[in-house]
Amino acid sequence: MTGDPGLRRMLCDEPELEALAAATARMLASGDNVLLSGPLGAGKSVFARALLRELGVEGGIPSPSFIVDAVYHAGGLEIHHVDLYRLSGDPGELEAWGILDALDDRCLAVVEWAERLPAGIRGIAVGIAFTEDPSIRSVTVEDRRLARD
Repeated sequence: MTGDPGLRRMLCDEPELEALAAATARMLASGDNVLLSGPLGAGKSVFARALLRELGVEGGIPSPSFIVDAVYHAGGLEIHHVDLYRLSGDPGELEAWGILDALDDRCLAVVEWAERLPAGIRGIAVGIAFTEDPSIRSVTVEDRRLARD
C-alpha cells in the first residue's frame, strides 16, 4: 500500500481479512495510524487482533471497549489499540481520554470506530462492511498517510 494512495476494494472471508491485517502490519512504522471503521460485528476487532499479533503482541488481546486505549510494547514499538465505541467523538472527550495524543508520531495506533475521530487524521483507513453473504465482508483500504522521505 505504501506509495499507492489509491482506494482498494476487495471481498474477504475471515482468514483473508486476517491475512490482509498481517500484510498491513508489515508496512507500518512508529507514527502510523490504522483507522478501522464499520458497523458493529463487521470485523474491526478481528482485523485489529490479527494486525497486533503480526506486530508481535503476545498474550490476550481483549477489546478495549471499556478502557478505550490498551497500550502494548512489541517490536520496539509503543502500540495503542483504541476503541471509540463508547465515545461520541466530541473533541473534548477525545482529548480527555488522551486519544489525540495516541495519534502522534511517537507511537503506532490502531483505532476501532475511527469514524468518530476528527476529519483529517492521517493513516491507513480500513472500512469493513457486511455483504449479503454472512461469511464475506466488503473491505476498502486507503492509504492516507503523508508521503515518507
